[in-house]
Amino acid sequence: MEDKKDDIKKDTDESEKIEIDTSEEYEEENKLELSEENEITEDVSHEEFIRDLEDQLLRAKAEVQNVRRIAAQEVTKARLFGVESFAKEILSVSDNLERAIKSSVEEEVNPVIKEGLELTLKSLEVALKSSGIEAIDTQDHGFDPEKHEAISLLEDDSLEPNTIIDTVQKGYTIMDRTLRPAKVVVSKKSKEK
Repeated sequence: MEDKKDDIKKDTDESEKIEIDTSEEYEEENKLELSEENEITEDVSHEEFIRDLEDQLLRAKAEVQNVRRIAAQEVTKARLFGVESFAKEILSVSDNLERAIKSSVEEEVNPVIKEGLELTLKSLEVALKSSGIEAIDTQDHGFDPEKHEAISLLEDDSLEPNTIIDTVQKGYTIMDRTLRPAKVVVSKKSKEK
C-alpha cells in the first residue's frame, strides 16, 4: 500500500513540474471544436458562444410562448365556432317557420296558429342572436361575394350593377364570420346591341 502511495505522490510531483506550453502551435492544435449543435469554432470566442446560446434560449422561450398563444386561440375558436354545424341545422328551422308564416297569411289560417308561429320564430331569432348568430342585412346593399350567393342575374338599367334586387334565402353570420351566405338575385346592365 505504501508503494502505491509513493507512486501516486511521484506522479503528482511530476505533473506539477510539467511546463505549460503557451506557444501558438499549441493553441492552434487544441482549440475547442464541437459538433454543429452549439459549436465553438476557431473564430468564435467564449463570449460570442455564450451570447449565441442566450439568443437561442430567448428564441426557444419565444417559440414556446407563440405555441401557447396559438393553442389558446385555437381553443377559443373551437369554443366560439363549435356550434357552427348545429347552428346551420337550426337555420333550416328558422326558414321553415318563415315559410309557414308566409303561407298562413296567404291561406287565411287561424290567427292563433299564425301568432304562435310568429312568437316561435321571434323566440328562435332571440336565441340565435344571443349565441352570436345574426341575419345578414341585404336591403340597400350591394352584392358582397363573402356574404351573398347570387343565384340569378336580372338585367335592369335603372339600378347600378351588382345591386341586390331580392333575397331568396336569408344568410347568417356567427361572430362576424359568414355561417350561411344569403341567396340573392342581383342586377346587371343589359347588353347593348
